[in-house]
Amino acid sequence: MNKRLALLFGIIAFNVNVNAQDTICVMVTPDELITFDYQTSEVINRQPQNAFLPITIHVEDTEVLCLHLLDEKRRFRDITTIWEDGDHRHDTFESKDDVYYTPHGFGGLDVEVSEARKRKKE
Repeated sequence: MNKRLALLFGIIAFNVNVNAQDTICVMVTPDELITFDYQTSEVINRQPQNAFLPITIHVEDTEVLCLHLLDEKRRFRDITTIWEDGDHRHDTFESKDDVYYTPHGFGGLDVEVSEARKRKKE
């Protein structure tokens, strides 16, 4: 009985580790790109950035991206998601103070953030 119980806990622990994911948190402001720890909210990296230049963030297949668009006024941002197989999706989001998450389990991808080329139709 004890061996079965130990085996059961071992299988559960293995499944939890296999399905574990990391979360990358990036905040985009008009003049700064901030990377921080999702669990503790501790800032890991701050770098100046030009709001007009596109930003590319690589997300591994075991990770989820938490993208915080903080422009402090109503603005629009183009978000292009490019999967490993070359398939892509293009969206335009409001970016006053919104948070978006990438899907988990779709393989690695690149997320490109840039100023919107045209306004979103409402």
